[in-house]
Amino acid sequence: MLIELGIVGIIGYILFFISTNVNPTLGSIYTLPLILGLVLAIVDYSFGSKTIKLINKNVTWGTALMWAVGGYVAVLLSSQLASKLATVVPLTEILNLLGSTAPVFSNSAGLNWFTFSILIAFVETYAFFVIALDILCSMFSVEIDKRNLYNPKMWIILFSLSFLFMMYHVTSKGVQSEATLILVFFMAMISLISLIWTKDARGALGIHIIANGIASASIFGIFKIQNLIIPIIHLIS
Repeated sequence: MLIELGIVGIIGYILFFISTNVNPTLGSIYTLPLILGLVLAIVDYSFGSKTIKLINKNVTWGTALMWAVGGYVAVLLSSQLASKLATVVPLTEILNLLGSTAPVFSNSAGLNWFTFSILIAFVETYAFFVIALDILCSMFSVEIDKRNLYNPKMWIILFSLSFLFMMYHVTSKGVQSEATLILVFFMAMISLISLIWTKDARGALGIHIIANGIASASIFGIFKIQNLIIPIIHLIS
């Protein structure tokens, strides 16, 4: 418990530094979810049945990495379905969308990349997936176990959290593209399923870090991937 809360606290301090010295808007968007996640984690540890660990000792780092890479590939494949369910968004439009929603607050490509790839990925994964799933399953007496992926109540929880995560990108990020939002929904579902299957946060966190890392590396000029068909690029926060 102390290690997990300590890591969250360190992330909070770094985010506070970024928001006060670089961009206040970033702090207003992500400080509240981080604080809420921290409070709910303490409540869950104290009164609930905290099941999902930030680092589950029963899951090796190699296994967690496989879940992260496999989950990211699954999100890429789901983009085909997203394109069929909504208007197809060309890669150039996705890049333009990113340019309008990702604030340009520093000339440091490395600082931008670290903020969006690590800090934002951690806050969103921890607050919206790890803690929220654990709390809701405790409230509705649903055991977090892969056997319960057949339980209708579990799917209601997964659908609800994925929908809320998608709506967060509408209200806080201004994302309006149907295809983009559907892909955000799919990424949330895949991340939540990885949490249930492994009871370990590293896989879901890895999915988010890979997605944001590749996207921000292109946006902030670390390397260019315009010639690659990677629809996930617009998932950067």
